[in-house]
Amino acid sequence: MKNLKSVIRKNLKLVSNEHLIYLRYTYNRKYVLFRTDIYVLIKNWNSKAGRVRKSFNYEKLNIILENAEKELHTLILDLRIKNIEPTLLNVRDEYYKIKNHFQQDISGPKKISETRFMTDFQEFIYDRERKKQVEPDTIKTYRTTLNKLTEFKKKNNYFLHYDTINEDFYFDFVNYLRYDEQLLDNSLDKHIKNIKLFMNYSFEKKKHTNQYYRTFKRTKNKTQFVVLNRRELIELAYKYKPEPGSLKDRVRDTFIFGCSTGLRFSDLTELKRGNFVIERDGMTNKILDNAGSTYIKLVINKTQDYLKLPINNFIFDLIKKYDIENKEITFLKHNNQIFNRTIKEICKEAGITEAITITKRKGRENVDYDEQKYKFISSHTMRRTFITCMSSATEITNVQAVSGHKDIKVLTDYIKRNDKELNIVKENLNDIFYLKDEEIVGDKSSGARTRIIIRE
Repeated sequence: MKNLKSVIRKNLKLVSNEHLIYLRYTYNRKYVLFRTDIYVLIKNWNSKAGRVRKSFNYEKLNIILENAEKELHTLILDLRIKNIEPTLLNVRDEYYKIKNHFQQDISGPKKISETRFMTDFQEFIYDRERKKQVEPDTIKTYRTTLNKLTEFKKKNNYFLHYDTINEDFYFDFVNYLRYDEQLLDNSLDKHIKNIKLFMNYSFEKKKHTNQYYRTFKRTKNKTQFVVLNRRELIELAYKYKPEPGSLKDRVRDTFIFGCSTGLRFSDLTELKRGNFVIERDGMTNKILDNAGSTYIKLVINKTQDYLKLPINNFIFDLIKKYDIENKEITFLKHNNQIFNRTIKEICKEAGITEAITITKRKGRENVDYDEQKYKFISSHTMRRTFITCMSSATEITNVQAVSGHKDIKVLTDYIKRNDKELNIVKENLNDIFYLKDEEIVGDKSSGARTRIIIRE
């Protein structure tokens, strides 16, 4: 059959460099691919013949391909006998009905329940939650992904099963999230990541043999974000005066606490009195201002690593204000949604209203958001502000020691570069390169500071 052939996709391969073989059905110059679950190295593939070259088990593999082509050919002929045009959509629907044991004859075997895939996804979420392998916020993203899949299935009339998690699914689901749900690429990426996690989980449980999900491309990209500068931090910490004991007072204190420790919101809001090690001078009873004597200790939820943080002047004030040595900590306990809403109100009142533009990615487009700065501030801003401020004041390895990052590459994504750093780069380059109308006095290669005289 001329419009039916076994092919591989050269741009998609496993880590082992093997390519999945597909059955390609062509109709009106368009085609649809059906996976065979057979993998082959490209050097062992005869693309013209659509067969495996002479290699280990090549005869058996070619027999499987030949039988698969015959089955699909028979399916197409059956459609014609029923006076059904063998369009790509009709052939694909019929193929998956047969593959998943669908039969119109009620006396025949019943279909495999389409709910199996969704039920297994729920089991995956429950298993992760029960074993406490991830943070509660991550469990929420799993549930959101499951909800998105349910809505996608309804709207697109897509049959969700392990065997249908293929190229068509990937592009259809991505387009649904991007254009129907209006998600930006980084939000969309979380759902692709969760689907790959689930498919890998169920693959290891031997619930399926489909490995096409490994080729799904993530859509995450570096985004612009806001951080508070030194002036804004001082404004919030010392000049902004909320009503004592009010929600805004507690949220402001929590926000500055986060900006001065770099803790994730989930770790910050779980701090207890026992996390504070406070040592006082035996003579004066003053708190010892030494990182070896007075510090915060905790185990990070995300990595389960032990972390030790120095206590700064602002936190010293909070120890006294909330009597942390004798009372349980309550001012750090916040709902993330309420916290984000309140900190925006606080920053607006504090005058953090500079007009800025944040650019985010959506497919091939850049989407610009022109707003006042306070509107972009949230719980994430605390950690980013801390890392940005510290990176310009000390070595990146010192920042890594208190941020809890294992990978410096990930850590640098949190750093927002500024004009000061760009000017430092420029000055270093200017020590190497000079204008043609300038005269250099001294030897630049010596490492000594060079004096430049500009000709009049």
